Amino acid sequence: MPISSYEDMKEKKSQIMCSLYDVAGIVDKLNEMGLAINGTALIDLKKKLESDNFKVLVIGEFKNGKSTFINSLMGEKVLPAYATPCTAVINEVIYGKEKKATLYFKNPLPEEISTDITPSAMQHLKKYKSKEIPPIELDVNDLVDYVAIPDPTKDQADAIKELPYSKVVLEYPIEICHDGIELVDSPGLNENGTRTKVTEEYLNQADAILFVFRCPKIAGDSEVNYITEQIQTRGYNDIFFICNAINQVPEEDQGRLIKFGKKKLLPLTSLGENGIFFVDALSALKAKQEKNRELLAHTGMPEFENALSEYLRNNKGKAKLMQIIIPCKSFIETLKNQHIKSYIAALDQDVNTLEKKINDAMPNLDFAENRKDLVVNRIDLRIQELEQTIRDLMNAKYEEIIGKLPKYVENMDLENYMSANPFKQKQTKDALEKEVVSKLEQFVQKEMGTWIKMELKMAIDNNIDKLQQEIGEDIDIFYEKLDEFRVKLSGVEKPKNISGLERVSATVLGTIAGGPLYGALGASLGLGEVAKRSAVTLGATFTGGVILVFTPVGIAAATTATTVAVVAAGILQFATGGKALTNKYKKKLKESFIESLKNGREDGCKEYAKNIACDVREKFNLVNEALDAEIQIEKSKVESLRKNKKDTVEERAEKLAALADYEEQLNSISSELNALGQAIE
Repeated sequence: MPISSYEDMKEKKSQIMCSLYDVAGIVDKLNEMGLAINGTALIDLKKKLESDNFKVLVIGEFKNGKSTFINSLMGEKVLPAYATPCTAVINEVIYGKEKKATLYFKNPLPEEISTDITPSAMQHLKKYKSKEIPPIELDVNDLVDYVAIPDPTKDQADAIKELPYSKVVLEYPIEICHDGIELVDSPGLNENGTRTKVTEEYLNQADAILFVFRCPKIAGDSEVNYITEQIQTRGYNDIFFICNAINQVPEEDQGRLIKFGKKKLLPLTSLGENGIFFVDALSALKAKQEKNRELLAHTGMPEFENALSEYLRNNKGKAKLMQIIIPCKSFIETLKNQHIKSYIAALDQDVNTLEKKINDAMPNLDFAENRKDLVVNRIDLRIQELEQTIRDLMNAKYEEIIGKLPKYVENMDLENYMSANPFKQKQTKDALEKEVVSKLEQFVQKEMGTWIKMELKMAIDNNIDKLQQEIGEDIDIFYEKLDEFRVKLSGVEKPKNISGLERVSATVLGTIAGGPLYGALGASLGLGEVAKRSAVTLGATFTGGVILVFTPVGIAAATTATTVAVVAAGILQFATGGKALTNKYKKKLKESFIESLKNGREDGCKEYAKNIACDVREKFNLVNEALDAEIQIEKSKVESLRKNKKDTVEERAEKLAALADYEEQLNSISSELNALGQAIE
């Protein structure tokens, strides 16, 4: 029968776990016989099944009210929620009878640790003096001291890198988390590239996505791009959309906004209107604190909470279990057909015949291994070319942006700030810096964002397509020779209508990487598609991270230095008049900023290209691991068979009986998984 409760799900989860352990036990027995079967996939599936039951990741751009939204679910202001960016680590909210916060540390710790962390944390680190630091309990009221960057004036990329914390787990008596559900508060998107990357790295662990917008701005270009390029490409289509602060929209306009919002968001979620909610999280928090049911009823939060609970109970639990069942069944079939049956066929023959078959088959295996080396060399060469191409394109874009800057700076409207009260010079300077930084960031982000998504993406796609086509032919030959080896050795039938690239994609992304989703992507789209998606969604390629790439010290630092220089030079002498001051400031600003861009040019281009090339190389280098694993399995099989030649007739018969028994056990496990899958669906 289908999953009817959390307890029912736990029971089915336990049954699946037993199946995984049974299959792993058979793999161990086969490896004792010398088959050298890679059990990484089973380990990954166990980890996924053993993990916390439901991770609900709350995502949104800075200032959209994510933390306030989660606070409203808890009914208390617990998570830090400020108008300025501060969150640098993941905050996980789980159910607990009593409020409790636990701080977890990175493993391994950063090579350099920030000296600005709290004294208690520093003392804890010194106490253990190891790379693996145990967690410590925190006062819930002190969370901001740990989730925020200690020194906000420091380069944020370095600051986050030097933080020794990985996450904070907050236990709280929140009803929606009662059945093993976690709410995860993430750093804001597009506010800073490094913080954005923290969120991106957590995406693969999530089971459900809540994307928070802030009314009246709904589904802006940057948000939609992130949903389509980062979230949906990871297989999340059943997304909940939370349109927060609906109360900020005049009542007479709310109907039009809701209609517009649904039109924009409906194509982005498979949940339909049941996945789109317009809420007033701040009022909901106030209502819960004051136990005001009437106010709460008008915030939109009760409807959302009911929908989320229903979805998690009836839908996501099923999907999560099926994500374990399907790849496990696939692993079993591979184990039976490619390993056990072939080994039985090879073992069940006389010694002389076996040795002859081994000798006849070995040239095919040697040929396959040489072809594998050719594939690896070709991958390395093409990725070097890709890196150089990106550097060249980046340099050209640099020149274009530098060429546009003078005109852009000249057209900046700064006179309102420059003509401010002369007795409020500091306030004027601060306001000016803020305005200038904001305008320059917007300019660079707009220029770079469009270019990255269009021209750079096309260049990456073309290069990866070329690489995939080239190695695809070689991989086809590799598997052709490998299959010929297997046929000659044991008579196993060749797989039909499956390209070599599809086979290696399924192996790489399904067993080595351990993700059933990516296994499916690899099999259906090819490894190249996954690599392209990965490359163009690097943190460095997002507009929020472009600033850090192009200016080593950041725009803020550059413009602040300019403003300080202006003040020091006595230019801000208000008696001379606002317009004259503006022109002088703009000249200084233009010179300083252009110099900053030019100084960071070479390093920026190099680092940018290196990051993308490294990510693509990482994906394609898995091809080497997959092909090498195939080779090693067959070599181990040959070695084992030759050792078995010395066995007595009785010993060989015993091994054949054991293999037949393992095959029968696997058939039984597969049937049990089929029954579980049908029950879940």
